[in-house]
Amino acid sequence: MASRSLTALLLSIVGLSPCLSATAPRNLVLITIDTLRADYLSCNGSTVVATPHLDRLAREGTNFARARSPVPLTLPAHASIFTGNYPPTHGVRDNGTYRLPEQQLSLAEVLHERGYRTAAFLGSFVLDRRFGLAQGFDLYDDRVWDDVDDLEKLEAERTAEEVAAAFTRWLAEDDGAVPFFAWVHLYDPHAPYEPPEPFRSRYLRDPYAGEVAYADSVVGTILAELATRDRLSQTVIAVAGDHGEGLGEHGEMTHSLLIYNSTLHVPMMIWAPDLVAANRDIGDLVRLIDLAPTLLDYLGIEEPFGEGVSLRPLIDGGGEAGPEPTLLTAYSESYYPELALGWSPLRGLESGGYRLILAPTPVLFHVGEDPGERNSRVEAEPGVYQRLKRQLADDLRSFEAQSESATSAPLDAAAQERLRSLGYLAGAGGTSARQGPPVDPNQSIDLWNRIQRGIAELGGGDFRAAIRTFESVLDEDPEIPLVYEYLGTCWEKLTAGTEAEKVYRRALERGIESPRLHHEIGRNLLERGDKKQAERELQIALAMDPQSVVVHYDLGNLYRAAGRLPLAAEHYRAALEINPSYLWAWNGLGMTLAAMQKNEDALAAFQRVVEIDPEGAKGYFNLAVQLERAGQDQAALVAFQRFLELSADQGLEEQRRYAAEAVQRLGD
Repeated sequence: MASRSLTALLLSIVGLSPCLSATAPRNLVLITIDTLRADYLSCNGSTVVATPHLDRLAREGTNFARARSPVPLTLPAHASIFTGNYPPTHGVRDNGTYRLPEQQLSLAEVLHERGYRTAAFLGSFVLDRRFGLAQGFDLYDDRVWDDVDDLEKLEAERTAEEVAAAFTRWLAEDDGAVPFFAWVHLYDPHAPYEPPEPFRSRYLRDPYAGEVAYADSVVGTILAELATRDRLSQTVIAVAGDHGEGLGEHGEMTHSLLIYNSTLHVPMMIWAPDLVAANRDIGDLVRLIDLAPTLLDYLGIEEPFGEGVSLRPLIDGGGEAGPEPTLLTAYSESYYPELALGWSPLRGLESGGYRLILAPTPVLFHVGEDPGERNSRVEAEPGVYQRLKRQLADDLRSFEAQSESATSAPLDAAAQERLRSLGYLAGAGGTSARQGPPVDPNQSIDLWNRIQRGIAELGGGDFRAAIRTFESVLDEDPEIPLVYEYLGTCWEKLTAGTEAEKVYRRALERGIESPRLHHEIGRNLLERGDKKQAERELQIALAMDPQSVVVHYDLGNLYRAAGRLPLAAEHYRAALEINPSYLWAWNGLGMTLAAMQKNEDALAAFQRVVEIDPEGAKGYFNLAVQLERAGQDQAALVAFQRFLELSADQGLEEQRRYAAEAVQRLGD
């Protein structure tokens, strides 16, 4: 059994021949595995973890041993996979605060236009539809985040098994009439590393390896499901990591800050029976931006696509189409240090056997001789350094000429909290007044690790420990926007907001500006009843970030409390234009319209509340009151009864007394 191919093994389950007509349209399944280091696959030489299913795909297909991500962040990396463009071109530079522009052509859009049925199944909120990757998909399954209970049941990720189960349900509905494209995103093995059994026990000393092994097992489930439903022989399967994980190399425990190959070297493989060359291990330099053009080539779709190139000539053993893949260069960047910390951004270029990282103190590595990137050769090989530096400068000018301006992502309070729960929080649109020489992230990794410790303490509920950690960071570097935001969050968890406001004002006094700083100050002022100053701060925040759902919502609340009802309605509607499913804006709008005696519109708003959150007690109470006002007594009775069913343990005693009296009154 061990010597049989994956194709033969899986197809024998359903009695299929592995042969397929060359003219039949192929399905495509793209599996992206978050935070997956290439050297943690046993097919790439790992001795610490077994990955039999990925190994078989590599062995039965083509495995790229030197594939590079352009950026160590989930959203920008996936934007590059789907557009074939580098981050400077597609415009997405960070998680959570950018949205892929509509004018960027996506792999899903190309396939959809060719008649493919398209679906995506996501494992993390970082790839929620609001960030722009849903374009071209008939189904974009991010429904795991439909919880609207005001941040109390955060689900920033779902397990690989849950993602695979969603894919399986969708696949069961496929009748084979048209080809399909399915993207399956497995968020494991992203930190925190918490593999389920039996992988937890099997990899007690290396839980990251346990997460990798778990993800591999789910890949096996997906392959078996395709075989069971007679789809495997008709399908091209591609697997790629979006970025790696530091695991302590160069002092970086996780990812996002630095751009060494510990976080940029990713697995990439393509498998398809009788189509893609089998048993090919390719050591040439390739990029994630090359994956989509290559897949389109194998699917027989001629489409100029992005900055990547088709790797088919390399896979098939040479050809005339496209530039020689052996001459490729790989650009890389991280703007996270600048956007979140006020430090210098990092940009890099890999070409031939060398890799340059442009930083305040630049470094050059011969990656063939020094794969761990330990010994800089800037002084030893100045000619190579100058050549790559000029080439990188040329590339950056080229990117600038064709770059997109990505819009900011529409984030509500729940979205912001979910991102914080994943350790992502950057003050997009903010500015820092840092003086002096730029801070080199490569030389400040110890400070970054201390920040991450504070984030972990905050996430674990030890707010005072987190405060001590963040204050110690600010003692060393008082110009870091991210730290003020997290420090303020700690105080918000402990007090009524006064101490948090002091933190935010400290940041402003240092010349640090961000929408969140002004927004949080405005919220605190509003809670204290200072509506005039609260309005000023919230308007500043809105001017800095016009797409902020939550600032529009808070302005709506402010104006409703002040009796300025038309202005309140205007801001609630603005919030809903950005995010039509924002429950709280619908509720605020309903109360505003009711106060304006626009009863039919108010009723429609409250009905929308219960449509979005059918298990939310408060929505039924407001709906019931409005129904009774409208003379719809029977419908009001049902809504009051539903409120009483759902609100038993929520402490809404006054509303429950009113509802009970209404039920008795309306039931007579």
